[in-house]
Amino acid sequence: MELTWREKHLLRAIGQACRYPVARFELHSDSSEELVMTALDYVRITEPEDSMELIKERAGALKALRQKGLIAADFSVNIWVAGDYDVYYRSAVYELLCHTAMEAAKRPDTLFTIPMLVKGYLRLTRRGEQYCKIK
Repeated sequence: MELTWREKHLLRAIGQACRYPVARFELHSDSSEELVMTALDYVRITEPEDSMELIKERAGALKALRQKGLIAADFSVNIWVAGDYDVYYRSAVYELLCHTAMEAAKRPDTLFTIPMLVKGYLRLTRRGEQYCKIK
């Protein structure tokens, strides 16, 4: 199986971490709980200044690893370590999401006005563990 440099790097990092936090940036509707739009998925931020380009590149690699069956994501975790997500709340990209929602809320015809950071963790699958042992 061929992996890009970014995919290999992320796979090793996930394997070596005791927890590997990721997030999903969503916009919710204040008029209906069912209306949710995903703005960014598989967000991995390591520095508050991480650029949108870098975050999207990481997200693409993480999605590819999931599609290849090497990692699994869990966004249903009810208990998490708060410090794992401090950098997300301080990030320029999350700030942009919040400002975008605030600006959208000023228009009466906008559905998605509530920014939400959905917390999750990634882990290696058995296939991912085997891949890391081989490489």
